[in-house]
Amino acid sequence: MFDIETDDKNNLIIATPGLVLVSEGLPHWKDAAALFAHIKLVRQHEALIPKVALVSDSTTLSIMPALVDHFLDAKIRHFPQSRLSEAKEWAALVDPSDTSLKMIEGLPDDVVAYEVIGTLTSRDYDHVLTPLIDKKLKEHDTLKVLVVLGEAFDGATPSALWDDARLGFRHLSGFSKIAVVTDLRWVSHSAKLFGPLIPGQVHVFALDELDDAKEWITS
Repeated sequence: MFDIETDDKNNLIIATPGLVLVSEGLPHWKDAAALFAHIKLVRQHEALIPKVALVSDSTTLSIMPALVDHFLDAKIRHFPQSRLSEAKEWAALVDPSDTSLKMIEGLPDDVVAYEVIGTLTSRDYDHVLTPLIDKKLKEHDTLKVLVVLGEAFDGATPSALWDDARLGFRHLSGFSKIAVVTDLRWVSHSAKLFGPLIPGQVHVFALDELDDAKEWITS
């Protein structure tokens, strides 16, 4: 769809089908007219660009994806400037399906294992997780869950968080083990904080401990 390279200051890259924005600091508009023109441009063309990679070492810009993600249809992800190549690859990658769940195969039937690629949404629960867990709980007294939240994880929508809580309350005693594999501190801290409130065992593993997590979940 697009074929545009960066300028001398490396400020703009369009990597089909996504957009890569590179900035050394917090961008600003010359005047109010420029701001309104920018907003108009975004509203008119946001449907054409499914992904926006924001590349910057600015602390302020690093939190922007979390602030604007709920207002735009595009997926927003931040990368430090040292990972510009990775940002280009991510922006150019066409998502293979409308679900963010990549199921992990090769584990026993009583294990539900998956990696979250992109943003976890309510649709992932409605169309994949909830039907799968309901089906398996008819075949097994309890289930084990292994979830991987790696570099490709872009967070979860508020509705997905509600669906997760609702699913957990519905099957409060239905999970004997939950393995969370991630390097994200806020996720590991949350799992350790709320783990004692769950009847089953909860264990957090680092990404390079995935094999250990699989061994633990199947033991």
